[in-house]
Amino acid sequence: MKASVIVLFFSSLFGLNVSVYRHHFLVDEALTFQEAQQRCIQAFDYLSTVRSKDLQGLSSNPLIQGKSFWIGVQRDSAGKWIWSEGGEAMITFWANGEPDGDKCGGVSTSTLTLYARPCDIHLKFYCMKVYELIVVHQRSTWEEAFEYCRQNYIDLAIINSEDIMEEAKINSTVADTDEVWTGLRFLAGHWFWVNGAGFSYNVWSSDGEIQCPAMNQRCGVFDRTQGVCKPTDCERRLNFLCVKKKYED
Repeated sequence: MKASVIVLFFSSLFGLNVSVYRHHFLVDEALTFQEAQQRCIQAFDYLSTVRSKDLQGLSSNPLIQGKSFWIGVQRDSAGKWIWSEGGEAMITFWANGEPDGDKCGGVSTSTLTLYARPCDIHLKFYCMKVYELIVVHQRSTWEEAFEYCRQNYIDLAIINSEDIMEEAKINSTVADTDEVWTGLRFLAGHWFWVNGAGFSYNVWSSDGEIQCPAMNQRCGVFDRTQGVCKPTDCERRLNFLCVKKKYED
């Protein structure tokens, strides 16, 4: 029976490539590792690449309803463990005595550790979409930057997690301006991200959100010298951060 419930869970950024971040999706269907791999490639990017600190959140998803789930790691013909998206997997969360002779990686929901499992067993699995932030080296107003990102990529940068903030800090070092536009805007009495993302993560300085900015301070920049977001005049001409997909369709 086909089950098509897919849940967006969270994003992560880590050492495999420090200039990307990943959104993980649980596919509510039990498949073999190879079948899961193909499903992820068709609908997303790859089976998920994860860190040890991701395991608690991934495992607590109530839709799993099992003892383990696939992530995107498997043993290649040379005996090395590799990620589905490429690159050797330097796993720090193997269970005791693992990996054994099996060739595909399944996470135990009870121990939050990785086991080598037979690739032909059926488990639910996490797929991911991989994104990155890029600096656009042209000086534009906020509106011009917004239109450019929407036309050429996905959107202006949405910095709604610690991981994406870290990526903004890394990538913005190459900007020509100390401040770069983000997808942060003040309208109708509140700040919001242009893609509708939640505002639970604090991007401001220790002073917190600017509750009622002046009329000429209603667009948000990322200040790369201070590592925080700030309000400023929407008509300033600055470089900007866009979100793009790492793996194009």
